Amino acid sequence: METFLIYLLKASILLSLFYGVYFLLLRKDTFFTINRHFLLVSIITSLLLPFIEFTTIKFIENPTFYITETNQSPSKNIIPETINWWVIGSVLYGLGALIFLSRFCLQLLSLKKLLTHHQSRKEDGFNFIEVTQDIAPFSFFNTIVYNPVLHSREELDMILKHEKIHVQQLHTLDLILMNLLLIFQWVNPFAWLYKKNLEQNLEFIADREAINQMTSRKEYQLTLLKVSSNNYSTITNNFYQSLIKKRIVMLNKQSSQSKKLWKVTVILPLLSLFLWSFNTQEVIKIKQDTKINQKASDNIFFQEKGKKIIEFIVDKSSSKEDLNKVKYTLKDDYSLEVKFSGIKRNDANEITSIKVDISSKKGTTNYAISNDTPINSFAIIYDSETGKIEIGQSGNSSSHVWFIDKDGNHKKGKTMKIHSGDKKNEFIFSDGDHKDIYEIHTNDNKTFAYITGDRDGEPLIYIDGKKTTKKEMEKLDSDTIEQMNVYKGKTAIKKYGDKAKNGVIEITTKKK
Repeated sequence: METFLIYLLKASILLSLFYGVYFLLLRKDTFFTINRHFLLVSIITSLLLPFIEFTTIKFIENPTFYITETNQSPSKNIIPETINWWVIGSVLYGLGALIFLSRFCLQLLSLKKLLTHHQSRKEDGFNFIEVTQDIAPFSFFNTIVYNPVLHSREELDMILKHEKIHVQQLHTLDLILMNLLLIFQWVNPFAWLYKKNLEQNLEFIADREAINQMTSRKEYQLTLLKVSSNNYSTITNNFYQSLIKKRIVMLNKQSSQSKKLWKVTVILPLLSLFLWSFNTQEVIKIKQDTKINQKASDNIFFQEKGKKIIEFIVDKSSSKEDLNKVKYTLKDDYSLEVKFSGIKRNDANEITSIKVDISSKKGTTNYAISNDTPINSFAIIYDSETGKIEIGQSGNSSSHVWFIDKDGNHKKGKTMKIHSGDKKNEFIFSDGDHKDIYEIHTNDNKTFAYITGDRDGEPLIYIDGKKTTKKEMEKLDSDTIEQMNVYKGKTAIKKYGDKAKNGVIEITTKKK
C-alpha cells in the first residue's frame, strides 16, 4: 500500500501543477475548447506520468561493512515493531474513497430513478423529459430534463439550445471522469478546485455556441439572470450555475488573440522538473573489480554451522554514500526496503540525528537517535534464514565470531572496531581481557584472516594430505570443505618439522 500512496502523492502533485497553469495563465482567455482539451489531457497525464521512471546508475567502491556467519545470540537491544503510519494512512484514505464512491453511486441511482419514472420523447436525436420538480434544466448524455412550467417559451428555447451543446459535445463524459478522479484524489484540495473550473469552462463553451445560434445576445444574458433553481446533481450539466456573473463576463469578453496560446507550453518545463525531482531513481552498484564477497560461507576461517547474519555498522561519520550502500545492498540482495530520514549533521559533518525504517514481507522495524552530540555507532542486523531484523547500539549487538589465534586455537569473541582499506580489513578482536588485531585479506573473492605480527612467512598448506600452494587453496569452494585444522608454533613443528615454523593448514574435502 505504501507504493500506492506514493503514486497517489505524485499524481496529486501533477494535477496541482496543471491546475496552477490553468488558473494563472489560461482561465481568463476565451480559448474554451482548447482549455477543455488541456484540462482533460491533464487528468490523464497526471494518472499516467508517475509510472514513468528514469534510472541513473552510480558505481561505488566496495562497502566498509562486513558479513559473518555465526551462532549469534539474540541482541539485547532489539527495537520492537512500532506503529505503521503507512497502514494507518492507507486505512484513512480507503475510508474516504469509499465514502465518496458511495456518494457517487447514490447520485447515479437517484438520477436513474428520475429518468426511468418519467416519459421521454425523442426529437432530432435528443431525449426530452419534462418533470414537475423544481429543478434547474440539465442534460445527461443525450437526455435533457426540464420543467416547462418554470420558464416562458422564449426562455425555454434558449435553455434547450444551451443543453443541446452539452449533449452534442459529450460534456457528460468530462464530468464523470472528473467525479471519478475526485474519488481517487479526494484528499487533494486542488482536485476540488479543478472540478469547479472544469465545470465552469464547459458552461462557457455551451454559452458561446448557443449564443451564436441566437439573434439577441442581450436576451440570452437576461435569461441567465432570471433562471435560478437548485442543481440536480454534480454529474449533470446544469443550465443554472452559481457562476452567472462570470458567464456573462465571458460572453462579453473580446476573443483572445491566438498568439497567447504559447502559455499552454509553460507546463512542459514544469513536467520536466517533476520527472527530474520525483521520477529519477539513482541505482548504486558496487564496482565489479572491488565488490566484496557477501557469502559468509566463503570466509574460511570464520566457518561454523549456524545462521547467516548480515550486519552493517552506521556511525557518526557515515556518509550519504555509506548509507546508500546499506540501502541498496539490502534491497538488491535481500529484498528489504530501507529508508534513512531525519538526518542532521553538525559543523564537523558528523551525524547527530537519524531515523531508520526497514520493512520486509514479515514486518517492519524502526530505530531513531536524536542528540545534540554525535551519535554512537549502531548496527543493522538481518538474519536471512529467519527474516528477523534487529537495529541497536553496536556495542550491545556486535556479532560473535570464531578467530584462529597464534597457536591455532579457536577463539570466540566480539568485533569491537572495523577499518577498511584496499583489499584489506582490520578487525580488533577482544575476548574480554586483551585485544588482538586481525587482518582480513581478500583474493579472488576468498577471505583469509591472519593475526597481525605473525606474518613472517606463509604457512604450509595440505589438501587431502597433499602439499599445495596458497593459490590452490584459495581456489577451493568452501562448500567442498569437510574439515580444516590449523597448527602453529610447537604443535606445527612437532608434526611437520622446522619447515612448519610458519604454521600448517590442513584441509580435508568432502568425498564425492
